[in-house]
Amino acid sequence: MDLPEIGWLPWRQALVLAALLAAFSMVISLVQRRTVQKSTRLASVSFITREAALVLVLYAVWQYVGSMTVSGLDQAQATGLWLAELQSTFGWPSEFSIQQVVIGNDAVISAADWYYRYLHVPVFVVTLGWILLFRRVAWPFTRTTIAVLTGLCLLIQLKPVAPPRLLPELGIIDTAAVNGRSVYALIPGANEYAAMPSVHVAWACAVALIIIIAARSRWRWLALAYPLVTSYVVVVTGNHFIIDGVVAVLLLGIAVSVAMLIPSQRPPSRSLMGNERQHGAGSGLAEQRTGDGHGPTGAQGVIDE
Repeated sequence: MDLPEIGWLPWRQALVLAALLAAFSMVISLVQRRTVQKSTRLASVSFITREAALVLVLYAVWQYVGSMTVSGLDQAQATGLWLAELQSTFGWPSEFSIQQVVIGNDAVISAADWYYRYLHVPVFVVTLGWILLFRRVAWPFTRTTIAVLTGLCLLIQLKPVAPPRLLPELGIIDTAAVNGRSVYALIPGANEYAAMPSVHVAWACAVALIIIIAARSRWRWLALAYPLVTSYVVVVTGNHFIIDGVVAVLLLGIAVSVAMLIPSQRPPSRSLMGNERQHGAGSGLAEQRTGDGHGPTGAQGVIDE
């Protein structure tokens, strides 16, 4: 059964929404400053709306770069073929051989197309929302890592690279286009030549890392399945080379290293996460100093009831 069409928020509208949220956050902050008795709830709302505005700006930049008109398509195709040859030199399996294993299995192909089209941004947004609302102590590390990672991805994507599905020489089928499930139909003017690196894989790896750091259950390690499945999906659908995912993982390593260089942006220790659980939202964490990169005083956990 086909799911209803889900349109993407255009980058201009995302910026407008970000501006509104930022303005709302500023108004709340002004009210807080003029109030004798400070409200932890208002501080939390101000913090959440401000951080949501920053995420929307990041999203808008990502969408804008993705909609840029590509010139030099011949060069993009040549680069794509060069990557295929490079992988062959490494002795890696070809995307064609990986796809051929399941190309006759409609259920697997449909599932892969659905996965690629619908899970990428929702899973990412839900994870960020979970951290922001329920694991606030891990938010600075999350925000910095995601910002640096996405920025690095976009910087590299400025050089056009054709994905395997747009290179007839490789014999790879564009499964989503054949089955009428292309994600690019949802994004008018989308740049289909921004294949290196894979943002799908980059964000999936970041999501898994964040869950492992912030979650308390021993089952949190199952989050590693998400980037593994995503890496398979982007290849079997013809959207990326294997090396696109490898580069994405390397960029995540760089992003994490940058966050680790800044004391206030480092990931929280397990003991601190346990302290958050023991004292509840916004209690023990509220003792952290304002301006330490973790948000306003009293706004560290879930919004106080």
